[in-house]
Amino acid sequence: MSSILAGAAMAFPEARLPCEEEFFRNVIDRCAEIYRGEPPWAYTRRSGLYGKGERRISQLGCAKVLCDSLASLTFSGQADIHCGDREQREFALRILQENSFWEMAPAFFSRAYALGGGALKIYIEGGKVCIDYVSAEQFIPTGNGRGGICEGIFESSFLRSGRRYSLFEKHSMEKGHVVIDRRLYEKRNGAYSPVLVEEVFEGLGEHSELSQMDVPMFAYFRPSGDNNMADGSLLGLGCFANCTDTLKALDIAFDSFSREFILGRKRIIVPSSCIRTVVDPDTGRISRYFDADDEVYQALKCDEEQDLKITDNTCELRVSEHVDAINALLDILCFQSGLSSGTLSFNSSAGVRTAAEIKSMETRTEITMQANRCLAAELIENTVRCIIRCGQMCGELPRGEVNVRVEFSDRQTVDKSEIIDRTVKLTEAGLMSRISAVMTVLDCSEADALAELDKIRKEKEDKIYE
Repeated sequence: MSSILAGAAMAFPEARLPCEEEFFRNVIDRCAEIYRGEPPWAYTRRSGLYGKGERRISQLGCAKVLCDSLASLTFSGQADIHCGDREQREFALRILQENSFWEMAPAFFSRAYALGGGALKIYIEGGKVCIDYVSAEQFIPTGNGRGGICEGIFESSFLRSGRRYSLFEKHSMEKGHVVIDRRLYEKRNGAYSPVLVEEVFEGLGEHSELSQMDVPMFAYFRPSGDNNMADGSLLGLGCFANCTDTLKALDIAFDSFSREFILGRKRIIVPSSCIRTVVDPDTGRISRYFDADDEVYQALKCDEEQDLKITDNTCELRVSEHVDAINALLDILCFQSGLSSGTLSFNSSAGVRTAAEIKSMETRTEITMQANRCLAAELIENTVRCIIRCGQMCGELPRGEVNVRVEFSDRQTVDKSEIIDRTVKLTEAGLMSRISAVMTVLDCSEADALAELDKIRKEKEDKIYE
């Protein structure tokens, strides 16, 4: 991540870059390694008389599970997008569908929770509006406005004709419209050689002014909560940046749980007369062993018959103790990340349960979810607004005002029985009509709700007639 700072400073020396190289290197890079399954504690020294070197510990992967759970809470289904114009809404939905937004969004949010943010960059290629899903490692926010982050630098690396390139794009707002500056470099042996943008991208220059774009060509998302590791920073903080000690303890506990089956294998105590001795012809080293596969037993001369007995010395597996320890650490992880106790749990029958199984609306999980959903809705609103402006700039939509509103339905995370109970209570209290109640419970249109109520009325009349 720190490499993007050096590259951005080289490409745009006049840009105001954040002096947070230490934060990028010690926090974001470390969170990226943990998210990939390569934490600093991934290896430990081998133990034993002949143990040399290191071994890779067994990992529970709770960082990935936590980020996926938060992503499923925040974006567990398609959001309801409302626009002031029907044509604008249809165009925006088509662009989102063509760019696989609904399929890519959970992965985007999961990585954004891990690294502390992410951006959706809108661009036009071949006359079509496209979306690029950018992680925190490829983006530096440089300025904010009334609508949030509105300026930043992007880095994209690609391979073309056997050559590696890095493209830096600086997005800024000047006099109410978007200005994009580009710098292209070829990477050779770790060094950057400047290349003209026109040589690689036909029809694309190093400087572009989009006078018809009055909104940024990207939308930025950062998880809720303050960045306590970089005061006043525009960057967000990963959901487990303050929980690395707990994640390490979880991996240690799970590694011990896994090795319990190795160390708890069948062990026996045999008489010394059953031990065989063999000499290594190469090293001359003498080794003593008991041949467990020997099917022929010899009669041995012993003073006591007890000396011939083989004793089972196998230890009992400590499964329940390990499961309890892992569950206790998972509760601590939930507390540190703003989730309710038990949101993440591990047991022998259910395995790892995700946060989407939480049904209560009055929990820390629900509060955290609502805070992040507001930010996710703002991200989608800014993205759709930019898509519509691009459609107007390309001539696919007529010029006009753009009004966008995004809503998430509670039905995505609330249990169905809870929805029914709440709807029945509201109807009985006279706070909801029967048509609205049927539409809410059955998730249908008003016409279908009227038809269903008509069927119910006829069934009641038939029963009375009978």
